[in-house]
Amino acid sequence: MGPFIVTLWWIGFWGTIGLCFGSFLNVIIYRLPRDIALSDPVWSACPYCTARIRWYDNLPLFGFLSLRGRCRDCFAPISSRYFVVEALMGMIVLLLLDAFFMQQTRVGLSDSPIGINEHLSHDWPIFVAHVLLFSCLVGMSAIDLEHYWVDVRFTNWVTVVGFALHMIWTPVHTTDWHRPSDTTALISLVAMGGVILVWLMTTCQPNVDSEDDCIDDPEEEVEEAVSPLRPAPGAAPSYAFTLEPSRIPVVVMSGALILLVALLLTNAAGLFNLSPHWRVIIPLGLLFAFIVREGSIVRESDQEIVDAIYEERHGARRMVLGELLWFAPAIFFAFLAYTVMAGDGVVATHFQDTMQNTTRYWGITLFRQWSPMMGLATAASGFIIAGAIGWAVRIGFTLVLGKEAFGTGDIHLMAATGCIAGWPVVLLGFIVTCGLALVGWLMTLPFKRSRAIPLGPWLSLSFLIVVIYYDSMVQWPIIARCLVAVDMLFFNNSQVVGVQGIS
Repeated sequence: MGPFIVTLWWIGFWGTIGLCFGSFLNVIIYRLPRDIALSDPVWSACPYCTARIRWYDNLPLFGFLSLRGRCRDCFAPISSRYFVVEALMGMIVLLLLDAFFMQQTRVGLSDSPIGINEHLSHDWPIFVAHVLLFSCLVGMSAIDLEHYWVDVRFTNWVTVVGFALHMIWTPVHTTDWHRPSDTTALISLVAMGGVILVWLMTTCQPNVDSEDDCIDDPEEEVEEAVSPLRPAPGAAPSYAFTLEPSRIPVVVMSGALILLVALLLTNAAGLFNLSPHWRVIIPLGLLFAFIVREGSIVRESDQEIVDAIYEERHGARRMVLGELLWFAPAIFFAFLAYTVMAGDGVVATHFQDTMQNTTRYWGITLFRQWSPMMGLATAASGFIIAGAIGWAVRIGFTLVLGKEAFGTGDIHLMAATGCIAGWPVVLLGFIVTCGLALVGWLMTLPFKRSRAIPLGPWLSLSFLIVVIYYDSMVQWPIIARCLVAVDMLFFNNSQVVGVQGIS
């Protein structure tokens, strides 16, 4: 099988996976904010007439096109945002496939000349982790745009997946990835233990419902639970997305997806070698436009979030100081770990050997050059340092401004991204977010005057930009030197010095 046919197969396979993820995300985006269980009903249904959607009408992209944006049973309009989410996920997965394996614009991955099959066989865990990460980021961003909140169930799931996949992805060629030093590894692992301890203490507390939360009339509860998808009599249909059906987004997204696939195939065939950095301009530009368009819609949640921040302003400083106490166990454990490693004793030597040795069972290595402790430490260092960046911003700016300055959901988002992509990606992405969010907010001013900005979508877009352009960005002298300075503060934690040769 020729290299072009192999590449064509993987483009089709992963593109389809992305479209399917987008279709499932549409279900999650609709149901979670409305407290509708994902398993009740199991099948997809029209939010207006509750009719079950046929399997052939539920195919990503093609189902929407065949129905012409209308329910087959009640002819209610289907928002074009369903189509947009599916197409965006397809393009994002293809962009990651191109960056990781086709053009190999990321360091720390296999540089085998054999082809994409060999690359995937070596580095599929980190690629799958990024696909799942950005799937969750897209879902969280859509919910954040509409409701101004980030569901931490997304981030918790991404974190677990990140730890699991990093533990099995430790080939020798990954030394150029974001691998921590031995000292940073132990500090991150024990700090992670402190975070888990606090999480267990808070989640295991008994949940006692107050009398005010009890339902006086059980018939009302039964009546509401009969059909959670059906609106109240006489009420307008509760569509998942507020945009009216329009052909323009469908045509634009269809054209962009076809163009991206065509560019990938022509490049693989050697017919038209366009720079990989230029291929991503259109998808990233469309994602930016999508966020701006959604952010320009006036919603009740715009004022609700502003009112909530205003009402809680008097206790904001006290709140973040209380949150700082949550990290006391993690900080204490991290200090002990640093003391142990600085002492250069038996424990430090044993831990260094554990980090560097390849793990075998009965003389068999389960994965390529398997060092699960190194993978575990890589995920832990990314999670802890990225989360610390977010909490430092939240606590510092809240103390200065006297009101809540950064949502905890966004911090969970940053920590989960750091767990998979590494803390340098989160640090650079946060800087890019500040610029993108400001530009996006200025573009929405003619449509609405809101002082609240849903930051989740801008963080997600920025992280995608940095993941794709990371190796080019760290070549810029100012960014490279800033990363080296931060790297020194975190005990020589990343690969930036080794790769770029900066002293």
